[in-house]
Amino acid sequence: MTAPSPARTRLATLPTPLVPAPRLAQVMGTGPLYLKRDDLTGFAIGGNKARPLEFLVAAAVTDRADTLVTGGAPGSNFCAAAAAAALWAGLRCELVLAGQPPSLPGPALALALSWGATVRWTGSAERDSVDDQLPRAAAALSSSGHRPYLIPRGGASGLGAIGYALAAFELQEQLAAIGVAAVRVVVAVGSGGTLAGLVAGNVLLGRPWTLVGGSVSRPVEDAAPRVLALARECARLMAGAGVLDHGAGGTPEPTPGDVVVVDARGPGHGLPSPEGVAAAEQAMRTEGLMVDPVYTAKALSLVPRYADGGDMVFWHTGGLLDAVAATAGAQP
Repeated sequence: MTAPSPARTRLATLPTPLVPAPRLAQVMGTGPLYLKRDDLTGFAIGGNKARPLEFLVAAAVTDRADTLVTGGAPGSNFCAAAAAAALWAGLRCELVLAGQPPSLPGPALALALSWGATVRWTGSAERDSVDDQLPRAAAALSSSGHRPYLIPRGGASGLGAIGYALAAFELQEQLAAIGVAAVRVVVAVGSGGTLAGLVAGNVLLGRPWTLVGGSVSRPVEDAAPRVLALARECARLMAGAGVLDHGAGGTPEPTPGDVVVVDARGPGHGLPSPEGVAAAEQAMRTEGLMVDPVYTAKALSLVPRYADGGDMVFWHTGGLLDAVAATAGAQP
């Protein structure tokens, strides 16, 4: 018996646009270049965070949870989007954030607080401290009579990745409408859920694309196996739920060869790179495209390196709060 399809709460305005970027392609020395505008998902300035939250929030509601529990760095855009989604769904939101309370919160944290989130601080600036504290926060809530739903940092889970597996099918339809089949897709990689979903979707589509993920937060040797594990979990969930029927042959499984992750960290996580700053300036000057300097811009700077004269897609994942903060000289 086929399991029921995963519940979904519609948060994003989909499909997001796929637009040509001829002037940016010219200055970057690429072939035809298209921008997948997930900065325009339309939910709480959340960018790519809206897609996984559609499934994660729906799962929380199905589980009769009353509190979303997640965490990250103080400037986490996912945490801000999770707070907005919790408010929208009528849930509480508790965030576990690395470090100590800042004297002045950055824009993402300020929004999360304004949307009703409560915060526990780990006391350590290491992001891994959040992973240690999240289960404890959930347990404390349970012991006080609440029903928490725990979401990993960045929403990185097989369930959350389904949002981007389906986004791969969305992109396939858009490319087919303009007569493009094989492309190289470049996207930023943080917690790994976005690339994992795209990998799962690409495999389910028959591997028409080459995917390149620019890791902005983790070493490649950590990011690549993480993405592969999430992609496999995502594909299994989709197969078990009967989201896609591959007949007697079964659902194909992502392999290590499906995951290409390269180092785009530059001087480090949360710090701009010279290449990223240059790419951001080119994007604004040629296409009026705003990209943040510590995440999206670093991935955009990889586009010329992986151009082979063929069609390319740069998947814009958002981060507009960080772009504004950087311009204003504030800390994200």
